[in-house]
Amino acid sequence: MMIRRNSIVTKLWLTILVLVSVILFIVSVLMLEFFNSFHIDQERGHLAKLGGQVQSVLLNEGDTSQTIDQIIEVYGANYILENGTTRSNFGNQVDGLMMELERQDWETYQAVGETAIGNFSSFDDQAALAYRTTFSLSTGQYTLYLLEPLDAISSANAGARTIILWTVASAIIVTTVFAFFLSTRITAPLRAMRDAVNKTGEGQFDLRLETKTRDEIGELAASFNAMSSQLSKYVNALDRERLQLASILRSMADGVITLDRHANVIVTNPQASPLLQDGQPHEVVLSLYEEVMEGTSEKTIEVKQDERYYTLTVTPLVGEDDFEGAVVVIRDTSESHRLDKMRTDFVANISHELRTPLVTLQGYSEAIIDGITESDEATKEFASIIYDESLRLARLVNDLLDLARIESGKETMHFTSFDIGDFLPRVMRKFNQMASEKEICLQTDAPHRLIEADGDRLEQVFTNLIGNAIAHTDSGEIRIEATEETDGLRIQLTDTGHGIPKEDLPFVFERFYKADKARTSGSKTGTGIGLAIVKNVVDAHHGKVSVSSTLGVGTTFEIYLPFEQPHNS
Repeated sequence: MMIRRNSIVTKLWLTILVLVSVILFIVSVLMLEFFNSFHIDQERGHLAKLGGQVQSVLLNEGDTSQTIDQIIEVYGANYILENGTTRSNFGNQVDGLMMELERQDWETYQAVGETAIGNFSSFDDQAALAYRTTFSLSTGQYTLYLLEPLDAISSANAGARTIILWTVASAIIVTTVFAFFLSTRITAPLRAMRDAVNKTGEGQFDLRLETKTRDEIGELAASFNAMSSQLSKYVNALDRERLQLASILRSMADGVITLDRHANVIVTNPQASPLLQDGQPHEVVLSLYEEVMEGTSEKTIEVKQDERYYTLTVTPLVGEDDFEGAVVVIRDTSESHRLDKMRTDFVANISHELRTPLVTLQGYSEAIIDGITESDEATKEFASIIYDESLRLARLVNDLLDLARIESGKETMHFTSFDIGDFLPRVMRKFNQMASEKEICLQTDAPHRLIEADGDRLEQVFTNLIGNAIAHTDSGEIRIEATEETDGLRIQLTDTGHGIPKEDLPFVFERFYKADKARTSGSKTGTGIGLAIVKNVVDAHHGKVSVSSTLGVGTTFEIYLPFEQPHNS
């Protein structure tokens, strides 16, 4: 484990070590002073006791130098006895020593038992403890000085000091180890919390700390676990909301771009890609964004991009007092434009289709009313023309009504079983005369197989398809071929006509689409209803219809019909 210099382990370790060291230093100084004072007090008592014994001997036995020498020798002390004459066991040093002793301020030492401590040069410049007492005998006034060198005390103090220093050193070493162990043990949960916090910051919200103690650190660990659980819940909720938002944005028909105050893209969806360039908003979006940022009001415009139309609505995002960004909603209105154009074309075509028979009806009717006809045959011919045009007008209206009923689901299909091998040739025979006039060969290849369908509506489907094929084929062949499959019948109607441009193929079955734009046929024009009826009838039979075409080669319509219809149809 690597410990940093500024870590809490180091700080706690050094704090304990310094504190214990200071305490040990103070205790050591006090103990050394105590031992020194103790030994000195002990020697003082020793000298005072010795002085009392010498005084007692002198009082009881008189001035007996031999007795005094024996007492002093037993106690191992040095003495000076002065009563006019000086007796001592110091030898030649006694005169100098007496001078130093007499200079001492003995009045000061009365409180400590008439003892003094000092360095006496006449006593080999040693530190010594001096004791003085005065008493009177019949022979005169006596003064007794006792001196005890302090080297013994110093030796005892040195031994005590050595023991104390070794004890302090051992205590510091033990304290160092103990402080390091204690600090690492105390801070281990804190380091675990630090690692857990770092991992939580990296997104790992499932981490939990063990709460082994009930102290403040244990409470902190429990609080961290609770916080981590709450964070995990909040982050999971945010993730769910983010996924829901992303799912909503992906499923939206409209494109969405959220921009911040610097016009950087924050959120977008695939539908907005036409107005994004390398992940950045298109110039049109940026221009509208700047207008909104200046005025902080919603703006809506319509733009054309890559042959498609888009309606852009930019709504500002305003904080408490500042502009925070904007939301751009992009709606693809190309289909609406196309449908509007189809409706316009449809109205124009229907108007033309209605006007032509109406003008014919009006003209021939006026001719009959005005008596312009010269004979009954001419009148009959005019009436026949009026009748044909009225039938044409009725068919047009009926087609419109049929398409409306089928698309609204109000048309009821009357399903019956019939042989498709008999049905298709019968429908094809209705166009023999029309096909022969254009030198078109009609062919049918269908198996004799029962199929459940609405015969009238299915006949309407093939009538429209065959009629369109003949109208857009100058000469050649129109062929209907039916093939049995597992659950249904696949019918292909192929012509060798003009063909349909590739870009128009996706729209030929749509309502109001004028198929003749793609299939030029001279003066003949359609209303865009026939193929829409075909698709709706096939859908009502739970089938499928598709088209493929090559310009100048021909067109193939393919219809799949199930053999049986669902019972709830």
